Amino acid sequence: MKRILKALPAIVFTAALASTSAAWASGFDNIIISNTKGADTTQTTLPADSAAIYLSADVSDDVDSGSKITVTWVAVDTNGVAPPNYKIDEASFDIGSLESHVDASLSKPNAGFPVGKYEAVISVDGKVMETVDFSIK
Repeated sequence: MKRILKALPAIVFTAALASTSAAWASGFDNIIISNTKGADTTQTTLPADSAAIYLSADVSDDVDSGSKITVTWVAVDTNGVAPPNYKIDEASFDIGSLESHVDASLSKPNAGFPVGKYEAVISVDGKVMETVDFSIK
């Protein structure tokens, strides 16, 4: 019984931490990755000759006005074309009181996108909130 009581504070703290993280993660809805601007559905696999890759997301009320949203494009594994977890580019946006949507894009390199695994990372004021995985084939 004493072991259970000693472990209880750690369990409560872990549960509180998990619920705090979940609240932060709810800062974005309807996150879409696509090679078509304005798409309604996410593509998990995109062709290497895509002209661009687009991310769109609805910003919830959990993201305060005045926050800075950053979308970072990362090449996770391109079979040696780029170093692992290579930051390709990022775009930052200051959120005003009337803004409830964010759009970002990544243009095709001259030789096309290298085949591999990628992610788009959405951060708010420097804290990672969402990571969206996709691949190029």
